[in-house]
Amino acid sequence: MSPHGRQARLRGWSLVELMLAIALGLLLLSGLLQLAAAHVDEQRRLLLESRLTQDLRTAIELISRDVRRAGYWADVSGGAWDSAHPSATLATNPYRGVVLNGPAAAPWLGYSYSRDLTEDQVNSNQEKFGLRLNTTSQVLEWRMSGSAIAPDERDSWQALTDPALARVTRLSIRVEEQRQSLLALCPRTACNGQAGCPPERVQRRVRVELDAQDARDSRVQRQLATEARLRNDEVTGACPA
Repeated sequence: MSPHGRQARLRGWSLVELMLAIALGLLLLSGLLQLAAAHVDEQRRLLLESRLTQDLRTAIELISRDVRRAGYWADVSGGAWDSAHPSATLATNPYRGVVLNGPAAAPWLGYSYSRDLTEDQVNSNQEKFGLRLNTTSQVLEWRMSGSAIAPDERDSWQALTDPALARVTRLSIRVEEQRQSLLALCPRTACNGQAGCPPERVQRRVRVELDAQDARDSRVQRQLATEARLRNDEVTGACPA
């Protein structure tokens, strides 16, 4: 075999071939790294979405349970009309009323219910509750006490969401009322212009909607809503005198 043939067989890759192989390898590695980074980012996003959803669901559940109690009165039988004693004076529920006020972009909800072991017929400050959005800190706040059913800045408020985890960007509250006349249950059925006549039963529903985003990644956003039917109907007005 000639020396030239032996040299041809022993020759390795050329510099151009080596550089081309390295470039192809780096290109393949770059694609794999991008896929891995996208997978990690997707997993992180899913984790943040799960945490945000869980936090909002917890807040929504607490809101729904508390709002349903609005108007609870331990002595409700004292306000019920008795046909055997039509002239008897009926007691008035001191915890009645649901108040919705504040700007449309950040509404405030106020309500009350009895927390007494033995009913004292007094709507105290510790029996007034509510809900609002603190637009400065983007935190949903729960009222723990107040001087009136209508919420006020001077009331005691407690954060219901963690600002380090979630930022509430929108709060919508809607109170729906359905009224039913109770005039047919009165001893007399002609109001004759009497003020506050006829008596009515007021049924209420409160719908709350929340928009929020993760405090660490604004791309992660969620919206949840709840509707609570108040268990305690309110009776307004009076039978004809």
